[in-house]
Amino acid sequence: MGILRKILTIIILGLTFPLYGQESSNDTVFIERDSLRGTAQSIYFDSNKNSKFYDKINNWEFDKYDTANYKYSTDYLKENNPILAKSKPVIPLTKWVILKQYKGKYYAYHPCDFLFHFKVSINDTTYIEWTGEGPVANKIIEQRKINNNTYEFKLTGVYDKDRVVIIHIIDSNRGIAIFEEINKGADKKRYFMISADKIKTVPIIVNNCETYKQVELRFDSDPQFEIPIIIPEIIDK
Repeated sequence: MGILRKILTIIILGLTFPLYGQESSNDTVFIERDSLRGTAQSIYFDSNKNSKFYDKINNWEFDKYDTANYKYSTDYLKENNPILAKSKPVIPLTKWVILKQYKGKYYAYHPCDFLFHFKVSINDTTYIEWTGEGPVANKIIEQRKINNNTYEFKLTGVYDKDRVVIIHIIDSNRGIAIFEEINKGADKKRYFMISADKIKTVPIIVNNCETYKQVELRFDSDPQFEIPIIIPEIIDK
């Protein structure tokens, strides 16, 4: 009787507590799954290269909210910087999506809440940052090609009046770069990005919350490094 009670206890615990670490079910490797709410939230590696989640994080179309937010930033530029000089981007790759580091490896990430998603697009007049609030246009004051793998953009915009972004391409075949932001009077920020046309060359982690917003996956801390940097292999092939 005592043994049976222990077995039942183990089974109940397994069914009622959230699962952490990694679990495999139906060829899907879960990082976390909330069994208390059934399928309310699951975080997992999606191995399908045609997954709809790649398309969702790599979507560049404007909805009505994007249009309103973008107009707010361009109205500021028109009022304060009336000349938006057109010039072909010096960098050949003009659309970028954030990469995340998880247990030392890098992944595309579909968040539970797109407030935490980040993209960049560059056109002939503006450097556009796609944040959780929508796309924000920054005027390109100056751009230059430092070498075949390094490009510098001097920017101004409604939220940051004096900023430099340096793009260091560290893997041209896979379109992987380190973005280095230098804000006047602030610390440097560095983060990994991948060219939008290469997004399916890296694995994707999906945070699928079906009923309401829940917590995001906790990723590794941003690595500290010196520029220039050589990283021979940062993502599993």
